[in-house]
Amino acid sequence: MKIDISSGQKVFENSSGLFSVCHCSTLVKNEQGDMLVSYFAGTKEGASDQGIWLSRRINGTWETPKRIKYMYGFIHWNPLLHYENGITYLFYKVGMTVEGWYTMISVSHDFGKTWSESSELIEGDHTPRASSKNKLMVTDDGRWLGPCSKEGRHWDAYIDISPDKGRTWTKHLIPFEHIEPSNPGKVEWNDIGDLWMSDANIILEWDGIIQPALWASSNNDFHCLMRSTRGWLYRSDSNDSGNTWSTAYKTEIPNNNCGVDLVSLAGGTIVLFYNPVSANWGNRTHLSISLSTDNGKTWTEPEHIETGQGEYSYPAAITDGKNIDLIYTWQRKCIMHRQVIIN
Repeated sequence: MKIDISSGQKVFENSSGLFSVCHCSTLVKNEQGDMLVSYFAGTKEGASDQGIWLSRRINGTWETPKRIKYMYGFIHWNPLLHYENGITYLFYKVGMTVEGWYTMISVSHDFGKTWSESSELIEGDHTPRASSKNKLMVTDDGRWLGPCSKEGRHWDAYIDISPDKGRTWTKHLIPFEHIEPSNPGKVEWNDIGDLWMSDANIILEWDGIIQPALWASSNNDFHCLMRSTRGWLYRSDSNDSGNTWSTAYKTEIPNNNCGVDLVSLAGGTIVLFYNPVSANWGNRTHLSISLSTDNGKTWTEPEHIETGQGEYSYPAAITDGKNIDLIYTWQRKCIMHRQVIIN
């Protein structure tokens, strides 16, 4: 197969003093081909001025970034956009730390020009729900599967399922066998200081899996790949439409404890976007693509999108079954957009 990757287009050329860093982007497109990209941004990850920002591409032109969600006294994290039947849903986290964040929701009926007042996704549930980073999967019967996880000393992943367009949710745990790191190694990522928490004595004690990326191989068979603290992506499978999941197991796909995303094309090819670096807290370059034509059993050698020094991370991708829109963090200074076609 041939992979065609367009030259990159920055969602904004510079932040014009609006913010210093940005990260964790998400995207949707409407029927006209217009696009929304959301991300968190501020003076630094975890700073008190960190809010949820939005960039709109209308008729091929990117508008100036706009902060759409900010509530004094809360740090805002990890937005997730979902577009369906003319409605754009925005899920995002609020909380002073990642261990203590929980999910808020807002909707737009005019493709991001205006937004409803935010509310707790599940009133009174102050835990992360619906998504920790990656997009929802919509099943043939209309259910939403939300790939979610919680962080702390132990990281754990689960799939949130909504049968009614986000009004109610049930949590479905992905089993995982935790260990106590006996030889946690060292932090290799040069820019670890960009994180909200960068104390090696703390982060090297974390163990687990987070941020699932979902795909379906049939109406009943669902699968996910997950970021881990162990140098490899982990996988789990469900043969009952997402209600129960196998114990997460190690794959041979390297992972630097950084987010990944994937899409499934019309012919069944799975396209994975990731940093092919096998190290806990490894460097976040290169950013690459691998393909699987056997439901994720084997993968092609990575083809690189970015190879420079610095950070190219947290890919997010959507597809119409053939064409792929990809965005990712570019040096924490911008969000980069590329189009990818697999022939």
